[in-house]
Amino acid sequence: MSENEVEAVPSPGRSGLYVWIFAVQFFIMQIVVARGWTTPFSLSANFISDLGNTACGGYPAGSSNYVCSPWHAWMNTSFIVLGLTIMIGTVLNRRYFGSSALPRTALLLLAISGIGVLLVGLYPENTSISAHTTGAGLNFVGGNLGIALLGVALARAHRRPGLAIYSMISGLTGLAGTILLVQGFYMGLGIGGMERIAAYPIPLWLIVAGLALS
Repeated sequence: MSENEVEAVPSPGRSGLYVWIFAVQFFIMQIVVARGWTTPFSLSANFISDLGNTACGGYPAGSSNYVCSPWHAWMNTSFIVLGLTIMIGTVLNRRYFGSSALPRTALLLLAISGIGVLLVGLYPENTSISAHTTGAGLNFVGGNLGIALLGVALARAHRRPGLAIYSMISGLTGLAGTILLVQGFYMGLGIGGMERIAAYPIPLWLIVAGLALS
């Protein structure tokens, strides 16, 4: 193998960045699966998890909100892949954030959020709501707090100032969205819209961080 060929092989750290960038599949799959609905899918009225609901009918039970996602298996697979993306990328990319206690804690929280997303995919909302909501909670709290702390760690180390600021803003936005969602304050966005304020900062951060660090 020539010297140029050796240099072209991605290092473990660079490979981890590609893993994080693959989080884009989560957004693509939502668009694809929503197109399979015979009734309109609403970003404000429907949860993301409605796309992975395995039954057709009012959800929650007795609700006038009709849920029927024919391609639910694709969405649940996407949740599982995102969970693995978070966890594997976190292990591979830890060297980018230093070895002190703060980034280690932040990365642990991020990895825990990946476990939460796995639970969301393995236990759709209509099959085990307790496991599903536990997974969502781990994701919203662990992931958003983790990326906010990674921003603080980068700022303290005077590294990647743009990514540091973006990380802190993203994490705090997601945490604020989580609190408002739990408290039932949807700010005119609807329950689905506020859930997305809580959920989307994490996969968006993975993509941005992967691109910025690569």
